Amino acid sequence: MAEPTETLAIEVCWIGVDPPLRIALKVSLGASVAQGLAESGIAARIAALAPSTRPAGPLDALAIAVHGRLAAPTDLLHDGDRIELLPALTVDPMVARQRRAEHRRRLAGERRWARDRELDPRP
Repeated sequence: MAEPTETLAIEVCWIGVDPPLRIALKVSLGASVAQGLAESGIAARIAALAPSTRPAGPLDALAIAVHGRLAAPTDLLHDGDRIELLPALTVDPMVARQRRAEHRRRLAGERRWARDRELDPRP
């Protein structure tokens, strides 16, 4: 059985640019999400980017997730965790899904849901 390590290997990722900004680092055992972000120095790296690629608002407005699930700054990290800085949603996901579905229907020529569709005269 392997002995527990004193450090954790984590990754900090900001998906606001293409390709995403990724920083791999080691933090001490028992480190929180906030400590991992501070040790990564990602805020300084984002600030050093060109103005066109930086987030529009303050970095505090970015959502924090660990492996795709929202996380609080006080949550403890585990070995192999990936902290993600996510941009704010620009459109409600339900509205976006409805727009995509309507667009696909228009491209396919499907008129089943069109308001101006003629009713089938058959009973």
